Amino acid sequence: MEIQIPLVIFTSFLAWAAGIFGTQCVLALKKQGGEVQLPALITSVVLLAVGGIAVVFHLTHPFNLFNGFGHITSGITQELIAIVLLAVAMVLFFLMLRRSGDKTVPQWLAVVGIVLVLVLIFAMGHSYMMASLPAWDTVLQMLSLLGAACVMGPATVAFIASLRGVDIKGIGLMTIIGTAVNAVLSAAYMFAMEASSASFQSFAYYFDPTHPNHAIASADNVSLFTGDSTTALVVAVIAIVVTFVGAFVGKKQGDWKVWGAVVAIAGLVCAVALRVMMYTMGETLFMLY
Repeated sequence: MEIQIPLVIFTSFLAWAAGIFGTQCVLALKKQGGEVQLPALITSVVLLAVGGIAVVFHLTHPFNLFNGFGHITSGITQELIAIVLLAVAMVLFFLMLRRSGDKTVPQWLAVVGIVLVLVLIFAMGHSYMMASLPAWDTVLQMLSLLGAACVMGPATVAFIASLRGVDIKGIGLMTIIGTAVNAVLSAAYMFAMEASSASFQSFAYYFDPTHPNHAIASADNVSLFTGDSTTALVVAVIAIVVTFVGAFVGKKQGDWKVWGAVVAIAGLVCAVALRVMMYTMGETLFMLY
């Protein structure tokens, strides 16, 4: 399947924005990191906007966006609702920060923020789950976006805190846990994509009088170890290793100006590589659906 770069950017950057805002909400629950809340919020809003703009390019023309809102069950409608709700939570977060004397927000808002982050991630992932695309039709595809948010969010907040000279207790451990979650969920999804090739082994030929011996789908072409999928696989594995090294060295040295940026960028590279794999492995069983 052709790689849809705008959608790769959309899902990766929205996962990044969700990860940052989710990290902010966790810190708000712990009454920590007040000094970084505003710059982190601005960063998450910018990333949310970048992802939103990217998806418009996928639709060729902005007005085509409205054609997808015909039914509440459509993926694009659910994504829009989740984005709008998260944007509203971000606005409330900003207003509460401006009114607060100690740079904190009510804990109920932090809880709502975490819930909406999860809603957005699962709405994005669910819209790609299609029975006709075995490599997509798995909950692990959805969870891989959660992994991306878990690694990029804490690392970015740690980077911002370091730039502002703020020491946030426990941010190093959060980053390490985030890298571990991302590694496990990414590896699980890559395994699921590779296993999906078995779905094509029983349907070798398409009964078409004009092309009686034309293979509709070959398991040999649906593998992480062939073509562009292999390149993306290698990139993802290297990125995962880099996030681990960066997280542990950053925690040990306490220098998140360098290592926070390294982990966040490597996490983004991993997320993009996984989305690329998703498209290169997106062979369809259209003949059955």
